Amino acid sequence: MKKIVIDTLKLVVITLVAGLLLSIVYQLTKDTIAAAEAQELTDSYSAVMSEASGFVEVEVTEAPSFDDDTSLNTALYAYDENGNEIGAVLSVTSHKGYGGDIDITIGIDTDGVITGIVVTSMSETSGLGANCQNEEWISQYIGKSGAKTGATQENEIDAISGATKTTRAITNAVNAALDFAAEYFGYGEGGGNS
Repeated sequence: MKKIVIDTLKLVVITLVAGLLLSIVYQLTKDTIAAAEAQELTDSYSAVMSEASGFVEVEVTEAPSFDDDTSLNTALYAYDENGNEIGAVLSVTSHKGYGGDIDITIGIDTDGVITGIVVTSMSETSGLGANCQNEEWISQYIGKSGAKTGATQENEIDAISGATKTTRAITNAVNAALDFAAEYFGYGEGGGNS
């Protein structure tokens, strides 16, 4: 009985020390991790709107294009080196991915055409839905002003093999972003049907 009590106390002490050390490491690294995530998001703005030399965040109080399936995280005006508005960058979350939320950053020019798109965060299945980050697949959206799944026409997107739910989630988020850009900024006509 005494041995069990001693072993239990040892395990409790080890657990407390490990928990304390993890808490200290978290406190020391949380600001660095947050800064790295913020920088990654900022880098995605330039990646989707490469012609822009500056971005100004927009205070959006209402985003009717978004519903329970998608949400707007950030909206920014994009400006060229002369200060001319050349489009917008939107950070959007689809809540309908197979593995949960999918965060994308999308650039939309003043004509309502997609200039770039980056998947910034997702938890899709490796080898299937995770292929949504592949440059070859995601670049299908560039140059379009609306998207539907099933690439038989110009505005349609080839689904990721074995990951139609992921494809549909991203396509719906892209269309919500295009609709928002049309409503809020007056760019193009919006994403249309998905």
